[in-house]
Amino acid sequence: MSAAVRVAVIGAAGWAGRRHARAFHAIGADVAVLIDPSPAVHELAREVGADVTESSVDLRRENIDLVVVSLPTSVQPGMTAELLRRGFRVLVEKPLGSSAENVAALGSIDGIDDALMVGYTLHHHPIAGPLAEWISASTVISVSVRSAARKLTLDSWRVAPQEGGVTVVNGIHAIEYVASFFPGEVTVRSSYKSDGLHKASVTDYAAANVSFDDGGPLFRLETYWNPWNHTAGLNGDDWALEVDVVAHEGRRLWSNWSLHEWDRQGSETTHHFPEVDLFLEQAKRALDFARGGQPFVGYRQALRATEIADRILRA
Repeated sequence: MSAAVRVAVIGAAGWAGRRHARAFHAIGADVAVLIDPSPAVHELAREVGADVTESSVDLRRENIDLVVVSLPTSVQPGMTAELLRRGFRVLVEKPLGSSAENVAALGSIDGIDDALMVGYTLHHHPIAGPLAEWISASTVISVSVRSAARKLTLDSWRVAPQEGGVTVVNGIHAIEYVASFFPGEVTVRSSYKSDGLHKASVTDYAAANVSFDDGGPLFRLETYWNPWNHTAGLNGDDWALEVDVVAHEGRRLWSNWSLHEWDRQGSETTHHFPEVDLFLEQAKRALDFARGGQPFVGYRQALRATEIADRILRA
């Protein structure tokens, strides 16, 4: 029986950091170290059986197999680069950073393609795989995504302008997932931004039309921080998602935990999938990565999503 993977979580007291720590603990990893200045980290440490330390400087490669970085978007690249240069394998919360310029330093790190995994949890949804197979075998005309993360109020680091607003913090999920199917140059046809939902002086609603060259489809994106409750969605109903794919062969509509299928010959079916913890499913893949496997979403794929988000913000 192999020894438990030893995990450290930086930014453990934040929403995503807590989800990472609990997920690794639930699947039997040794959550050995938590790092966060918040006093709340001590309660989480007792829950998962971890020690608390003040700084990543205290981490030792011989004692830790995987470091999870879950920090404000613009801060993550610096911490990630430091850990990679010290020889750690790193799972960094999506996105890589707040902009292509923000993550530029990562490109000079040797071995980054093998040592860095980026936490795009959408790939670990039970519908993501079947839909990806259908897309790869179809002539896709358009992909439309509506992504709404519940935020009854906006506060903390999300309201800082350097973090990129909802396009970078939430819409990036859809950008990365859709872009992973279609290579080639990307053209932003139109873009719209608003701060009208929360009036917090940061983009909380964004929409864009993007086309993929080399015969790729039109990609329509709508993403916003939802200021009202909803009763269905991902991550414990925190995230409402719809992905609508129109192709020559038919249509597929992914709505939270269901997949509606229309085929060319007229058949119509709906499949309902069991709700799962996306952080838990990602942690299972990350254990293989920590033991030397390849990252499920690596540096190049994640960088392309960040570059596309940049173009949408500049349009």
